[in-house]
Amino acid sequence: MATQFNKKVLITGANGFIGKNLQMRLADRENVQVVCFTREHSVDQLPQLLEGVDFVFHLAGINRPKDPEEFVTGNANLTQALCDAVAYFAVATGKPVPIIFASSTQAARDNPYGQSKRAAEDALFSLHSRHGVPVHVFRLPNVFGQSCKPNYNSAVATFCHNIARGLPIQINDPSSPLTLVYVDDVISRFLQLLDGADVAVDEGGFSTVGPQYASTVGELAELIRAFKDGRGSPTAEHPDSEFLRALYATYVSYLPG
Repeated sequence: MATQFNKKVLITGANGFIGKNLQMRLADRENVQVVCFTREHSVDQLPQLLEGVDFVFHLAGINRPKDPEEFVTGNANLTQALCDAVAYFAVATGKPVPIIFASSTQAARDNPYGQSKRAAEDALFSLHSRHGVPVHVFRLPNVFGQSCKPNYNSAVATFCHNIARGLPIQINDPSSPLTLVYVDDVISRFLQLLDGADVAVDEGGFSTVGPQYASTVGELAELIRAFKDGRGSPTAEHPDSEFLRALYATYVSYLPG
């Protein structure tokens, strides 16, 4: 007997860090059909991919381009194309498809990456005001967890990968602050919204996720070194045991096979 899907969702950036974790969680739901948009697709395919979709997880984006212009094409322009496609369906079918957007705390900064993420946010808020499409914009801090690419843009992933293998890590300022959120908590919040949970927003209108953990680059490295040396575990004394458990689970996922 064919599976009867109750919901069809589109994930942009499906092969990225958060996208992979979201796919794993959705795989446990037999009644959810997942449609993926990856770098192999073009923006021209978005209208086709959106057909029959009930919910969009917009996770695609560029943060380490070879050319700064890719910030515009991969963040602002892609989001605008998605908004245009969703607006078309809202008008044509009367069905406003909700969108979750994984933005970044960098959107508050005046740099090319931040500007492109802020332009993407503006496009989504405009879609909401013009067509009544529900949008949930998350300005995420540093997200950590399994499947994050090391030696790219995550200190947690790089430290876990390198320390587990006895490789050196580079720390320019041990006191540099970090705000971290565990990918499992991010996905859980996303799925709550998919299931119709109440929307919680901050004073800026941005959706919220927690818990968020405050640390420093130096403390982070020391905790992971303690896991490597057998001096730390999820039951060790720490001001935030939930953070320690999440960090340990992440470290274990990077151990050599």
